[in-house]
Amino acid sequence: MENANFIETFLTWLMSFDKKALILAASAIGAGFSMIAGIGPGIGQGYAAGKGAEAMGVNQKSGKQATMIMLLGAGIAETSGILALVIALILLFGNPLVNQEGNALVIAVSAIAAGISMIGGMGPGIGQGYAAGKGAEAVSINPDGSRPSTLVMLLGSAVAQTSGIFSLVIALLLMYANPLVTTKGAAIILAASTLGAGIAMIAGIGPGVGQGYAAGKGTEATGKRPQYQSSIIRTMILGQAVAQTTGIYALVIALVLMFANPLIGLL
Repeated sequence: MENANFIETFLTWLMSFDKKALILAASAIGAGFSMIAGIGPGIGQGYAAGKGAEAMGVNQKSGKQATMIMLLGAGIAETSGILALVIALILLFGNPLVNQEGNALVIAVSAIAAGISMIGGMGPGIGQGYAAGKGAEAVSINPDGSRPSTLVMLLGSAVAQTSGIFSLVIALLLMYANPLVTTKGAAIILAASTLGAGIAMIAGIGPGVGQGYAAGKGTEATGKRPQYQSSIIRTMILGQAVAQTTGIYALVIALVLMFANPLIGLL
């Protein structure tokens, strides 16, 4: 009973603020949450740079090729950070939620949830950086395999970005097309469902890291044995598809919470 009273008091306190001020405050928090995704690219790019330096020490003749594949992969690993930055900038400078009609609490929570959703991009950043590092390592061992190993790295890294794209989709839906904003029902359930949709996408960290690991090992194997490129790609893609299943589960739950939530109306 005391907990219920606390929640009721807290919600009453929140709703005492001007609607626009509440949404703007939540947007600031959402922008901050969004940038947590930057942890991933930082780790991944650092790993890639370390492996690039190591490759130079192993075989200086392949230094140019190792540097190229390292920089290319590190650039791809930056994608999640850029997407997170875009969402943060939208929340700060072009926020569509500020003038949106509907439940003020749900709109405010949508801004926070959009930022939380982008945390899922942390995984792809780590995984793609790992793939880039393994590419540089492979080139130092077998410079002749640089072209096929680069192709495998690019393909595997693109697949590893899938969970980051899922996170972006949910973040954009929360900001531009969240049906819960105008849905009739208890405000606390609608707001909690909105928040849950964003939290669900954090699960994308796992698939992003796992798929990046597969991409890295595929890149490494191709660099050592370029003649087996086709077989390596098939195995890598198959494994990455399996690794993505939990990210798809998270996406499904996020969509259910927003568009087909069975909890709304039960109270």
